[in-house]
Amino acid sequence: MRDYKAIQWNKTFGDKQLLEEVSFLIREGDHVGLVGSNGSGKSTLLNIIAKHDFLDSGEVEHAGDFTIGLVSQETVLDPNQTIFEAVYAGDSPKIKVVAEYERATEALSQSPDDPKVQQQFAEAEQAMNAQDGWQLDTRIHTILSKLGFNDQYEWVKNLSGGEQKRVGLAKVLIDEPDLLLLDEPTNHMDFEMVSWLETYIKNYKKSVMVVTHDRYFLDRVVTHIYALDRGHLTEYTGNYQTYLEKKAAEEQINQATHEKKKKLFKQELDWMRHGAKARTTKQQARINRFNDLKEDIKEGPKKADLTLDFEEERLGKKVIVLNDVTVGYDERHPLIKDLNLLVQNHDRIGIIGNNGIGKTTLLNTIAGKIAPLAGEIAVGETVKMGYFEQIPVDLPEDKRVINYIQDEADEYRYADGRHLSAPQMLETFLFPRERHGQYIAKLSGGEKKRLYLLRLLMAGPNLLFMDEPTNDLDIETLTVLEDYLASFSGAVITVSHDRYFLDKAVDKLLIIKDNGAWELYYGTYSQWLEENKQQAKATPKPTVPVEKTKEQKTDQAPKKRMTYKEKKDWAVIESEIAQLEEDIETIKAEMMANGDDYTKLAEWQATLESKENELLEKMTYWEYLSELAE
Repeated sequence: MRDYKAIQWNKTFGDKQLLEEVSFLIREGDHVGLVGSNGSGKSTLLNIIAKHDFLDSGEVEHAGDFTIGLVSQETVLDPNQTIFEAVYAGDSPKIKVVAEYERATEALSQSPDDPKVQQQFAEAEQAMNAQDGWQLDTRIHTILSKLGFNDQYEWVKNLSGGEQKRVGLAKVLIDEPDLLLLDEPTNHMDFEMVSWLETYIKNYKKSVMVVTHDRYFLDRVVTHIYALDRGHLTEYTGNYQTYLEKKAAEEQINQATHEKKKKLFKQELDWMRHGAKARTTKQQARINRFNDLKEDIKEGPKKADLTLDFEEERLGKKVIVLNDVTVGYDERHPLIKDLNLLVQNHDRIGIIGNNGIGKTTLLNTIAGKIAPLAGEIAVGETVKMGYFEQIPVDLPEDKRVINYIQDEADEYRYADGRHLSAPQMLETFLFPRERHGQYIAKLSGGEKKRLYLLRLLMAGPNLLFMDEPTNDLDIETLTVLEDYLASFSGAVITVSHDRYFLDKAVDKLLIIKDNGAWELYYGTYSQWLEENKQQAKATPKPTVPVEKTKEQKTDQAPKKRMTYKEKKDWAVIESEIAQLEEDIETIKAEMMANGDDYTKLAEWQATLESKENELLEKMTYWEYLSELAE
């Protein structure tokens, strides 16, 4: 078995104990979700496992050739490489063979009549046969395509931060490590990519540990939850929903135990007040128990809750009106055309669409940060905007935490006369007093976002703009934020790829489509998705592609053509799929016929899983090739 075992791990960061006597075992095939509050050490734990950070003390046990791959939140790639060079940079002999074959294929497509190039291609093809590299080559093309890369010779320096992270993800998935570590893998992905990755990880036969705020993703791919809290790691068997149920039951028991201790404390306190004397061993033991009980009562249940308790100014009925608004940076190529939208005082609007289609640009335009290319935007007189940006531009890392909050206000006053000082506000947002003097640069990514949210809400906005608010926030903070938005008396407009957040926080969707088109949908994201699925089932696919007009052809980017190798694959892939389906049926029949032979049954089961995985990869590759063939 290819297991990973951690024994008595300890790790401190400054004066904070991130790991305290932590031990765990990740068995081969386990899919672990790592949860915990921002700053609890989740990313640090992944980095230690990946040997990018070190332990203060502790041991590790695994096989000598055990491989680990980490997809971190910040991917660092060589900007002077192409996607091809970045992805094929692995040490695996098979990856090197596939890389050489890809180079030879590209050279042949450029110079098909060159004898030297033909010879190089023939040698590369022979090496592929010898190393059985065809399945890996298919998987690489599929992974790159599904993560949005159709030009593998694009320079890394031309990619956005999100695209570079997806290149890093592709590279690690291609390497297929024994333990796959994923730190917020769904950030910077559209819904289609997230759905594909979800299926891929669910079917990954080796071990996985994932940190993510995407609760649907977590629920569907993990078999265990590791909860990291104040340096201690607790294991729960099951998916995220099962973890929530077990955690709720634990908290209920802890609360009941605490109430019993309080009752017992009152009884013991009465005994102590009536002159308890340590004259005997039993009496001294009882006094000792009383003192222990007293400390337990002081501490109480250990859970610290984030509190969102803010007031906002009254918002009139007229919030924002968009009349024939066109959005973008170039009048010749607008991102969104002729948008008409009425935002009312209790609206909850989610903006969705593919990456790069203009969602953030639209949000910035509505918020007045960017002028529209055409049309008018009217804002109500009572509107007080608050903008929770994806990358905070006004979060100075050289400023101390307390000073950043005091720049907004020294205290927060409620309408009923209550008031909280800046330090008290920080404590309600889970920043203990000893950390108020820290520089913002020392905070984790999630803690920075939480601090940024606190200052934003202290200003009392009645219209909230939120651009990918779930990125970097831990699940507990998100749950509290969602509950806060449910009771928020103003309007909310948010860009998000988090399906769970959209389902809880919005009831209206603005869907941004290709070519500047848009659609308004009344309902949740899951309702919209289900309606689209039903519509897709009811609509037969055309057998003959519709011929596009000359104008349509010139407006679109040139379509990627099949490479020489892809043409060869396309010619045989349907017969290969048919053969795999036949093999699977034969294996199932053999299993039925040999149901009493458990040794034979185990062998057939392993073969069946291998064939089913191969079929899944072939089907995915067929989809990719069919799009090129149209």
